[in-house]
Amino acid sequence: MNKKEKNVTFEKLLNYYKECFSLVDSFHFNSEVSRNVYEKNLGALHGTTLPITHRGIDDHRKLKDFSQHGLKIGFIGNDSPYKGLKVLRKCIVGLNVDLMVWGGKKKECGQVHYRGKFQKQQLAAVYQELDLLVVPSVWKETFSLVTLEALSYGVPVFVSDNVGAQDIVKEYSPMFVYHSEEELRKMIELLVNDKTLLIDYNKKILSRPWNHNALLHAQEMIDKIYT
Repeated sequence: MNKKEKNVTFEKLLNYYKECFSLVDSFHFNSEVSRNVYEKNLGALHGTTLPITHRGIDDHRKLKDFSQHGLKIGFIGNDSPYKGLKVLRKCIVGLNVDLMVWGGKKKECGQVHYRGKFQKQQLAAVYQELDLLVVPSVWKETFSLVTLEALSYGVPVFVSDNVGAQDIVKEYSPMFVYHSEEELRKMIELLVNDKTLLIDYNKKILSRPWNHNALLHAQEMIDKIYT
């Protein structure tokens, strides 16, 4: 198949999806990132932007101790290029940071500690160890349940502006959404030397009602989308 034939095939597929979406009366967007992508390609759409959750995310928030030396950062996911692990590894070079990578195979690589996969019963221990979770996605990510999961344990989260769950992160601290690799590096460097922002972030997480359990989410969907 040559380039022209591929373009024709793609155009047919695109038109097919547009036709399907035209039959939808109302959309549930799980983030503004999702909404923006859809409306960029389909024009203005009727719908509601409402974050998602699942029944495994409960309220485990607790006051964290940030007094340990250095900064412990977590990354949870695979090493696919779009997840941004390579960018994160680059940004911690030369800083007093330990990066715990959960997912994939176990190995040690200097300041990067590949911990392998974990089970549900290990979640509390995983998040207890972290000062900060970073979600450095370089492609559009419609939400990011791991962001919500970390917050449910009181762990501050720093996300790229490609991550849909930034809508929730901004409620706690807009400055923990970054827009460039340079901003990521500068924030990590700042937090290595002063954890005051993390202390305040953790306190904000604890001070606000936790409205992200499955039952409350279901009720919110009924109230805002189906009534």
